[in-house]
Amino acid sequence: MSITFHSLSVDDAALLLEWRTDPEISRNMFTDLEHSDLSVQRKWVKSVLKRKDYVSFIIHDEGKPVGFLSFNDIDYKNKKCSSGSYIYCKKARLKLAVTLHSYICSFAFYCLGMNKIVNLILDVNENVIKIQQLHNTQFVGVLREHIYKNGEFYDVHIFEQLRSTWEERKQRFQASHMREAFKGWNDRWMK
Repeated sequence: MSITFHSLSVDDAALLLEWRTDPEISRNMFTDLEHSDLSVQRKWVKSVLKRKDYVSFIIHDEGKPVGFLSFNDIDYKNKKCSSGSYIYCKKARLKLAVTLHSYICSFAFYCLGMNKIVNLILDVNENVIKIQQLHNTQFVGVLREHIYKNGEFYDVHIFEQLRSTWEERKQRFQASHMREAFKGWNDRWMK
């Protein structure tokens, strides 16, 4: 299996810091790190590992770490969450850009038990907006001048994926394949 997801650990802090401070990655993020120092990054990782509304993974391709995936704002009562991801390695970015959506949906719907994934995407992140459209993810609207970053306002595009709509489409991968890809898919998150 080429793509796997390993639960985030404190040992990943240095790698995340490297990725998160790369201008090509950070330009598409809502925030920039105010303190790009390893001890602060380790504290952040420790804090998110304790949260019940946040689950995250390091994405591996061919056994090498290439990116980050998170599920946040997990609301078990209303069965909705958001997801965020980035692929640091350009070669892997091209390879995984289209298929990553299937993994995200499988984990959110079948492991976390969600009914809806809501994604907020900066307007400058045109490639991810195109990918959302490619997957027929429902475009909800635009929050005008919603994020202020680097002296500029940015619009935020809102997309949502309902479990029922996603299940109507032919799936590229079997459920067992998806489960195997997530090394941390276990009873810890099952609802």
